[in-house]
Amino acid sequence: MEQSNERDWTRADFTALSFDQRKEVAEQITAERKARNITQEDLARLAGVPVRTISNVESGKTPQAETLRKLADALDSTPRGKPNEASAIQMFTDVTAPMYLQLSEHGRAKALRDIVLLLGAALEDDREPQGPGQSR
Repeated sequence: MEQSNERDWTRADFTALSFDQRKEVAEQITAERKARNITQEDLARLAGVPVRTISNVESGKTPQAETLRKLADALDSTPRGKPNEASAIQMFTDVTAPMYLQLSEHGRAKALRDIVLLLGAALEDDREPQGPGQSR
C-alpha cells in the first residue's frame, strides 16, 4: 500500500493483510472518504454495502478483506477535488451503469425517467439568476 497522499487502491491485496493492517487501511479509507467530502450513505451506495457497514468500519470494527476491496474500489471511482467534465461523466457512468443493469425492465424505465427529471431540475436551478451575495 502506498503511503503518499494519492493512494493506489487498485493494486492492494487486502486478503494478504493482517488484522491490524486491515484496521489501518480502514482508517485510511475513512480519512479518504472525509477528504473527498463523501457521506457514509454515498460511500455505502457506491460500494454496494449497507450504511451500517461504513458506520462499523468508522467506529473501529475491522472489516473483512472483501469489504475493504469494495470500499477501495468505490473510492477509486470517485475523483479527488473538483472533477473535470470527462471524469465526471466517467464517474457517472461507472457508478450508475452497474446499478442500472441490476434493475428490471420496468425499473430501468422508471430510473431513466427519474434521472432525466433530476437533471432537468438541476439545469433549471443552474439557470436561475443568483441574487447579490449568492454564489453557486
